[in-house]
Amino acid sequence: MKKFLLLCFTLVGLVLYSNAQFWSIPKWDYYWDLKAHEKGQIHFNYGYGQPRLDYKLFSHQKDSTDFRAVGVGPFYWRAEYGLTRKLSAAISCSWIMYKSDWKRNRYDAKWNMELPFVYGTRVHDIAANLRLNYHFFVNKEWDLYVGGGAGYNYFMKKYFTTYGPDDSTFDAHFKIPYPISYEMSVGVRYYFLTRTAIYLEAGFGKSLIQGGFTFKFRHRKRG
Repeated sequence: MKKFLLLCFTLVGLVLYSNAQFWSIPKWDYYWDLKAHEKGQIHFNYGYGQPRLDYKLFSHQKDSTDFRAVGVGPFYWRAEYGLTRKLSAAISCSWIMYKSDWKRNRYDAKWNMELPFVYGTRVHDIAANLRLNYHFFVNKEWDLYVGGGAGYNYFMKKYFTTYGPDDSTFDAHFKIPYPISYEMSVGVRYYFLTRTAIYLEAGFGKSLIQGGFTFKFRHRKRG
């Protein structure tokens, strides 16, 4: 009987110990999450920015009849690695889709009169920058930083019209900027969960303001 009770207590103790180990945070995990930014950590950002600078790209046609310029984006993606407790390096990417259209009166042989036809330009703006961030205030939940970088900007453009195939080679006079991208901003992250934060940045780049989510990952074991 005593052996049976001893065996029962042993089994109960093992179960309680395993449950405690399952629900508790490992020591190195605990130290890892003491700071919102730390050396060796990896962060991924996903965000959206406003306002877009549509009219600067399509300024040649801005006085045309019923001109409009609309777009989607910029969407932001960033992968960031902690070089030190104060400095991090990142690859920052963005994507925007612009569309502009306007109307122009052209002669239509079918109706023997001039009619309004739509002309337009569709542009994909893709940029990738190398960026450095300096984290000047960091605790467990807050991360305040300033950063900037430069890189490459790629534009894909396509013209379209409803007039007809004989006018498919028209020139919309869309002037592609230099293939250089750059950004400078000051930002803040707030970790409402251990490894999930919301972030907000203000500065100069594809937009004046951007915001979104940050996800933090372990990179190496800490004692």
